[in-house]
Amino acid sequence: MRLALVMYRYFPYGGLQRDCLRLASELAQRGHRCRVYCIDWQGERPAGVDVRCLPVRALQRHTRNQRFLARMQADLAADPVDAVIGFNKMPGLDVYFAADG
Repeated sequence: MRLALVMYRYFPYGGLQRDCLRLASELAQRGHRCRVYCIDWQGERPAGVDVRCLPVRALQRHTRNQRFLARMQADLAADPVDAVIGFNKMPGLDVYFAADG
């Protein structure tokens, strides 16, 4: 199965980010093709996981997020996956990993 995991930013000490990394690593270990989309990635990239950074710039965060989503959707149209799992609230997700309290 081809899966895409999406979050706006990855940094090694965030709880949500660690959950995403653990899930991506476990999926890859079980034989799934796993891809992670983000605006930027800080730290070491996991083996067996396709990390696609789509850097965008804007003066406002919501504009930056909209531009990121547009680039991600264009990439997914060119290279589709079976499901999209989001770690931040955003449109177009098949599954939302709700880690909010």
